[in-house]
Amino acid sequence: MTTQPTGFTLADFLAWETLQDSKHEFSEGRISAFPGVTQMHAAIVLEIAARLHAHLRGTRCRVFVCDVLTTTQLSARYPDVVVTCDERDTADPYSRTLAHPTLIVEVLSESTAAVDRGPKLDEYRSIATLAEYVLIDSRRRWAEVYRRADGGWITRLPFSTGPLGFSSVGLTIDLEEIYDSVGVPLR
Repeated sequence: MTTQPTGFTLADFLAWETLQDSKHEFSEGRISAFPGVTQMHAAIVLEIAARLHAHLRGTRCRVFVCDVLTTTQLSARYPDVVVTCDERDTADPYSRTLAHPTLIVEVLSESTAAVDRGPKLDEYRSIATLAEYVLIDSRRRWAEVYRRADGGWITRLPFSTGPLGFSSVGLTIDLEEIYDSVGVPLR
């Protein structure tokens, strides 16, 4: 196990992370191990990413899951699903980072919900190109959507049924279809 250094800048962290055998995130000057996920979490990530990928095929947008760091001015995270439509992100296909996402989706689990709804929300909203941040729970049927509008952010109150609109990329999926396809029980 590698000892995690302290006092790193974002640039230091990005260089260090390329040498690691496991994934880590960086926020507020601290490095944390990237948490493992449940099968349900992974299935929801795959379901959403597959639908986004099929919808965006043939466009300039690219869909990534869990393995490409998204950076802000002070942090680097591995979002569950991230879509970028910005050529600055796709100019180097061997890059390990994105800095100009359009859409980020985080799937909540018991170990990640507080961070996804707190620090990550604040960090991601600082990205000028981000138009939408979507939270989907892996333990119950529940979603919440944050959208950039008129220079600020609006929040769709949490919901458990109906259309889940990814307006930033022009796709709507019925929330029940996502959960039914992966077997999340009704609660």
